[in-house]
Amino acid sequence: MNQEGASTALVRRCRSGDIEEHTRQLQDWRLEYDQLDRGRFEGGFDDIRLPGLQLFRESTTRGVRQRGALMSRSIGLAMPLEGEGEMSFAGLRVPHGALMVCAGDNIDLLTPPGCTLAGVVVDVEALHAWLAPMPVDADRLLSTGLRVSPPSAAVARWRDTLCATLQALATQPARLMDDAAARTRLQADLMGAVVEVLTATPAEEAPLGDAARKRLVDRACDILLAESDDPPSLAQLCQRLGTSPRKLSYCFQELIGMSPARYIKALRLNAVRRALSRAHAGTDSVYDLATRWGFWHFGHFSTDYKRQFAELPSETLRRARAR
Repeated sequence: MNQEGASTALVRRCRSGDIEEHTRQLQDWRLEYDQLDRGRFEGGFDDIRLPGLQLFRESTTRGVRQRGALMSRSIGLAMPLEGEGEMSFAGLRVPHGALMVCAGDNIDLLTPPGCTLAGVVVDVEALHAWLAPMPVDADRLLSTGLRVSPPSAAVARWRDTLCATLQALATQPARLMDDAAARTRLQADLMGAVVEVLTATPAEEAPLGDAARKRLVDRACDILLAESDDPPSLAQLCQRLGTSPRKLSYCFQELIGMSPARYIKALRLNAVRRALSRAHAGTDSVYDLATRWGFWHFGHFSTDYKRQFAELPSETLRRARAR
């Protein structure tokens, strides 16, 4: 097994040219792989560990059947990013853009040649702790077994978070993982994305009246504005309000015409702008400050920042340092 440049114990990148070597590098997973088509096998596995969760990306050049189990007392969420054909999960077809969810055992996955699969494995106790303040039946939610969630807005947001985080960790693992504030934000964002996508399609909750919707949104805005220099993630906000991401999103959309996720993103952009404007005597780079507020994909961050403020973040910093 060839381990490439993992800068900390939290980030491990492996490459192999043999299917048995590839299987052995899946630490804590109990899976068996069978190569189903002909040709040389090459595989890659990126493994990032944070408290309560594992982020991974796996690539395989040949068609493979995976059977077995993940870590005990865990729930896995994964989706195909690339592939030269259709994927099957426990006999269920997996369309492009769909999300696979399973408990830690009874995995039976057929992947096509040229497949890239990415996702997270979450400790069930850690996820219970995140869900506890929300009005959802956590036991029921986590005991749904194997399922394939079709493409949706929530799944698309999940994919964006996943891909942006993987790209940031691939390009700047040391700078990100050595920054405690950025690492804490990363953990919260990933767990929040898991909570949002898992609670996106539960049984219908009782609707709120106009006054109750306004009270909920007002309370959320009070929290966010009071902590605008370090706004909580959507899942953290829902924990404190005792509501689900789906209900809060509905209320925000009805009352102020945007989702809470978009509102929080605007607050984070403003927090970065304030930090850049005050960085005339500091050594932090634009990238340092962007990741500290949860912007893991630097290209997307620069585009969003310019769209929000009509200038690039580097221009804000240059003007601050010229003072």
